[in-house]
Amino acid sequence: LIHVSSDEEEDNLTKEEKAANAKEVVPTAKVIGLHPSSPSHNRTRYIVTAPPTSKTNEGAILVVPMDIRIPKIRLRSKLSSDVLVGTRLVVEVDDWEVDSVYPNGHFVECLGKIGDLETEISCLLLEHDVSLTPFSAKAKSILPSSNNWSITPEDVSTRRDLRSNCTIFSVDPPGCQDIDDTMHAKVLPNGDIEVGVHIADVSHFVPHHSALDREAMIRGTTFYLVDRRFDMLPSILSSDLCSLHGQVDRLAVSVIWVLSPDLKTVKSTWFGRSIIHNVAAMTYQQAHNILHNKPPDDPNQPPPPPLTAGSPVDTKLIPSLKKDLTILTKLARILRKNREEIGGAVDLSSGDRGSELKFSLDENGLPTKVVAKTEMEIHHTIAELMIMANGHVASKIHGHFPSSSLLRNHRTVEQNRFEDLESAFKAGGVSFDGRSNMALAESLRQAKASGKDGAVIDSLFQSLATRAMSEAQYVCTGSKEASVGLSHYGLGIEKYTHFTSPIRRYADVVVHRLLLAAVTKKDDADVRMASLDVGVNRNALESIPDSAAMSVLAGDGLEGGEQKEQSDELEGDDLLDFLLEETSQLGLDGDDDDGSNKLDETKADDETKETDGKSSHAEADPYSTAEVTKICEGINHQNRISKLCSMSCQRLFLSLYFRGNTDVAPAVVIGLRANGLLVYVPKYDMKGPVFLSDKDGNVQIHPSVMGLPSKAGLPPTSGFAIVDGCKRFPDGSCDICNADDEANKYLQVIVPAGSSSVHCDFRLLDVIEVQLSCDTSDVVARIPPTRLHLISKGKKPKIGRTNETKVTTKLVEQRQKESSVTNDEHTHPMYKAIDVDISRNVYHIFSSIQIQPNLDDTLPRFLQQQQQNHTKKTQKQKRVQTMPGRFVFGGFRNPDTHTASQEAAANAAAEAAAQRRNTLSQFVPREKVGPQRNHGIIEIELFFTTGSKSFYG
Repeated sequence: LIHVSSDEEEDNLTKEEKAANAKEVVPTAKVIGLHPSSPSHNRTRYIVTAPPTSKTNEGAILVVPMDIRIPKIRLRSKLSSDVLVGTRLVVEVDDWEVDSVYPNGHFVECLGKIGDLETEISCLLLEHDVSLTPFSAKAKSILPSSNNWSITPEDVSTRRDLRSNCTIFSVDPPGCQDIDDTMHAKVLPNGDIEVGVHIADVSHFVPHHSALDREAMIRGTTFYLVDRRFDMLPSILSSDLCSLHGQVDRLAVSVIWVLSPDLKTVKSTWFGRSIIHNVAAMTYQQAHNILHNKPPDDPNQPPPPPLTAGSPVDTKLIPSLKKDLTILTKLARILRKNREEIGGAVDLSSGDRGSELKFSLDENGLPTKVVAKTEMEIHHTIAELMIMANGHVASKIHGHFPSSSLLRNHRTVEQNRFEDLESAFKAGGVSFDGRSNMALAESLRQAKASGKDGAVIDSLFQSLATRAMSEAQYVCTGSKEASVGLSHYGLGIEKYTHFTSPIRRYADVVVHRLLLAAVTKKDDADVRMASLDVGVNRNALESIPDSAAMSVLAGDGLEGGEQKEQSDELEGDDLLDFLLEETSQLGLDGDDDDGSNKLDETKADDETKETDGKSSHAEADPYSTAEVTKICEGINHQNRISKLCSMSCQRLFLSLYFRGNTDVAPAVVIGLRANGLLVYVPKYDMKGPVFLSDKDGNVQIHPSVMGLPSKAGLPPTSGFAIVDGCKRFPDGSCDICNADDEANKYLQVIVPAGSSSVHCDFRLLDVIEVQLSCDTSDVVARIPPTRLHLISKGKKPKIGRTNETKVTTKLVEQRQKESSVTNDEHTHPMYKAIDVDISRNVYHIFSSIQIQPNLDDTLPRFLQQQQQNHTKKTQKQKRVQTMPGRFVFGGFRNPDTHTASQEAAANAAAEAAAQRRNTLSQFVPREKVGPQRNHGIIEIELFFTTGSKSFYG
């Protein structure tokens, strides 16, 4: 693990020091050129920051790019360097002279101050080359007005009207505005079950090849960040006319199945345009409550804004909604049972799924609370319906357009990508087989059944399996990419596409056009509408009990078993590529265009009617192979950028949250290094280093981890001072033992304990507890990632800290003063924890008192001012502006980079510390106060003076 170090330290090394450092062999590289970050720019643009000490002898300033791969850039500007310091800038690189260390550039624009939320979001978007320009006037000219739009008689005559004979509802996250999907379920008079999925008809409002269509294609997808979203379509469509809001009539594209009474056989499938009325736009929690005989609404919660999910449910609808939800829940359980028996899908539900977090924001948009998103069974139910619809639509369009269909492909994983997962299985004593998705699923189930450390280890296996897999991609069935296969490895489905979210994914809009071209015939509308006017027998199916199957997403097996509050942005179809356990095998093994996919023989003739030996759908082919291939390339690129932006934004908000808060969470060891551990934190789906020694080789660890009293060791350096009770052990060591034996190697930490020593060993898959925090006081290039610190191995030590602690600026400053940045070895008794012992004298008791930074108001004002001046002076003198760096997980260490001037400064600091220790016992009584008996406690008011510091206690 490589500690972040200052570039200035490297620049100031003498030739002798550089030669000494060169003895330690590390990978090196040389920058030979800069590639333009975007083809749209004639010159390369970078986001940079000017540090306080950036001015050069030539009058230019050296700015630090946010991209750590790029060297500093020499910037010449007419603006004063004082104006540029502390701001995010956009610069262009002009040239790079052969004999110069740094390229030359010029100032383009200023984005704002470092640490400002809007500034950091702008940097994030620019860094990923996200250009979300407003929709053009030409694109907006074809948009209807929400005030004068209504369903026309023509719509009624050409669509199936489901408003009167189906109880249609939606289930979405609370506050959701872009409601893509609704569903219904009912029992037919003959005992069969009808289930329908109804998706917003976006293609009706976005004409093919129109200006709006082209701009939506360029965007490709809706960009979701923590605190905002950037819609693929104008808001009049995404949040209003296309969105299937409650209690309004909307246009939809529907897939309706007729199933056998036992829900195990698909008897017929119908595709077509429809008109629906959403009777209840529910949230997941409302649907969950209805299924479990609870009131759907919380009277203590305010009603949601208009045109969003979560409006109060009409009590008259609750009985029918429960029966419908019961049917869908039973169907989903059957699908899960089929998946378990077939074993063709992979359960990654606690891998990437766990990476989604919910942030609570204050009025300024800054995070005040963060929790991992959890799922209830209703999430699985909705996801199963979406998977089922997507699979049937994929088979349908591929049967009609075999060379120009848009499908979703997830390739088989190459065996060499499972090395990390296989090593983890080996360390856990579990056999691994990844030759197929069925074998991988069985290996993951065996690992879960092994029961070692429960959900923590299981989450690690899920995460490693997810990371081993390639991303699913959109492919055109007639392109070269499709030659490797069209199946979905994770979901275990032969053909799969995206059909259920056209408001936020352009791929779904294309699939809608393909589907409608496949089913639209001049003479089939009347035949299709005839068989759907059937009665409803809602008493035919009884309520079903809660599922007995264990669900990692529901929190089974976790301590407490408590489900957290549902997230704001969770949508079932968002997770289809990661809910790989939830396989839909219902009628997807063959082409949907056989007899099982028709309502009756008449409609079968309509579906496959041929004229003069040629299929009639050939004339209605909406896309060519080349066009679909180009669309797939564009939306794959946009989806990748969207995911990167989302993950970067989540990391940014985590850092902003942990700069004022700390949290303690379980972590599992996944790697051993000479100076620390690599760990995985399931709660935040985060992987990172845990340093156990600094770059000078000093072990820095909490004494309780080593089995030592809390008074052992010296004060930690600033990087470790955030952990209460952490101490520095200069004579300690970290060594990897049995390094050549992968199965039995371990990291041994040894620290002195009197005349002997104690050790603590760490092995792969050990579960530890880490504290998460973030220090943003010296930000230069970018907001630093969340820092992990070891708290305990096994149970948490009682160090006077709750799981989640608010960290104030004064507290951070106090701890930084307690821990000398220059490694002062002062051991002021007042920094030690109180240890009640009646055998100790009064002086030792007073010496053990911890003085808090918020001093009592009775402290004289001149002393307060004196202390503030001293703090400012100390901060100016000791503050170190570190330049950007990166963690390198290769077992390498930074060489000793101390210069002669740094060594002199350290020696001077040590002498100053020794002088303070010599004057430690000097104190001046503020006033004589007679002792008073109070249950054996002596109350004495004292004023301490130690060196240049004064304390009142």
